[in-house]
Amino acid sequence: MKRKISGSIQAKTFLSMLALLVVCCILIYGMVMIFLPRNYHTELEGQVTSDFYDLMAVLERNGWEASSDSLMEFSMRNNASVKVNDHYGNNLFSVNFADMENLDTSAPSMSCSATFQQGGQTYHVFANAALVAVAQSYDILLKLIPLIAVVILLISVMGAVVCSRYYSKPLVSISNVAKRMTTLDMTWKCEVNRKDEIGVLAASLNEMAQRLSSTMERLQAANEQLQQDIEREREQEKQRIDFFTAVSHELKTPIAILKGELEGMLYQVGEYKDRDAYLRHCLKITDDMGKIVKEILMAARMGGSDFQLSCSDLDLSPMAERACRKIMGRMEDKGMDLTMDIHPEVHYRGDGRLLEMALDNVLSNAVIYSQAGARVAVSLKDGLFSVENSGVHLPEEDLKKIFKPFYRPDKSRNRNSGGSGLGLYITKMILEHHGIDCCMENTEAGVKFTVFL
Repeated sequence: MKRKISGSIQAKTFLSMLALLVVCCILIYGMVMIFLPRNYHTELEGQVTSDFYDLMAVLERNGWEASSDSLMEFSMRNNASVKVNDHYGNNLFSVNFADMENLDTSAPSMSCSATFQQGGQTYHVFANAALVAVAQSYDILLKLIPLIAVVILLISVMGAVVCSRYYSKPLVSISNVAKRMTTLDMTWKCEVNRKDEIGVLAASLNEMAQRLSSTMERLQAANEQLQQDIEREREQEKQRIDFFTAVSHELKTPIAILKGELEGMLYQVGEYKDRDAYLRHCLKITDDMGKIVKEILMAARMGGSDFQLSCSDLDLSPMAERACRKIMGRMEDKGMDLTMDIHPEVHYRGDGRLLEMALDNVLSNAVIYSQAGARVAVSLKDGLFSVENSGVHLPEEDLKKIFKPFYRPDKSRNRNSGGSGLGLYITKMILEHHGIDCCMENTEAGVKFTVFL
């Protein structure tokens, strides 16, 4: 018998559900027997206390002689005995509807007492209420136990039968199908028409038979894709490591300079006694470091997977003209010429703030890395944007690395002759997010940066 039950999910489901339902019903009825009398007892005590406070208010207002009706009403309402004594303990008034002598001694009761003033005299009121309803409710619950036990058993048996048939029958069908599947027999079909998890399991088994023939091909393709993803992740990890290495190297020098100058000023060493001059220099270094940090944060934010563009329809012509006006002051300082060939109404859908930043970076680089008296030509037409600065050429090795972070053609990395090396890197990231290609190349006149819109 035990072996038969252990090998049948229907029998185990029936017995488990039967035991669970019986235990749950017993626990529920037990909790009712425990908590219902207690709650009823608390409610009755609250009612008696409230009625007693109301009675005392009437006695203080009208006196005990004029309030006999209220005293009798309290006694009848709460099944209580009430006594009114004077200051010397003499009984002035008593009423008793509780019949305390004939009550069950096991029935709970509660007592209340208070004093009130009338005509300069102090009177004592004593009340003893029998909470017989509590004991009666408990007795009724005890008498109902045989009937409740029969009802619990019937409900549990019927519930266990229904649940065992509902859950075990489709599982038996799925089990038979799974046994055939172990022999690679895929001609079966699981006939379980349900929409719950068991129905999903049956549908999944049916679908598995249809897809098994193509599984190996998909696994092979997935394996190749996984290898490509791993290689791409390794390359991205290498780029991140190189980026942070460059960041640390870029910030290490100004921090060392700043620390050295501050120590020189603290100890008043040599020329560092002129603190005002070197404090201004330290402030300039911190400003430069702040700009570098902003550029680093911009590059890191754009390199994140959650970065999104705020695109809208843009007219690039006035944007290019604004970028040109921003650099005219620096060009005049270096005696440079600016020529513009910007066609009107050149529209493109993209993030205006980022695209304008990219244009500013390109034009700023053209001015910074050009000699005095050079010429900068800006063109926006026929789906192309280009900036060409004359009088300078870059080696092919520099052209290949020009878009790397912190890379500068100026090997001295002098801040007076160039920026942080992040401008073109950020520019390329902006254009890549927009799906725009760009290139840097040498021309006969100089170096030309081209954007293919």
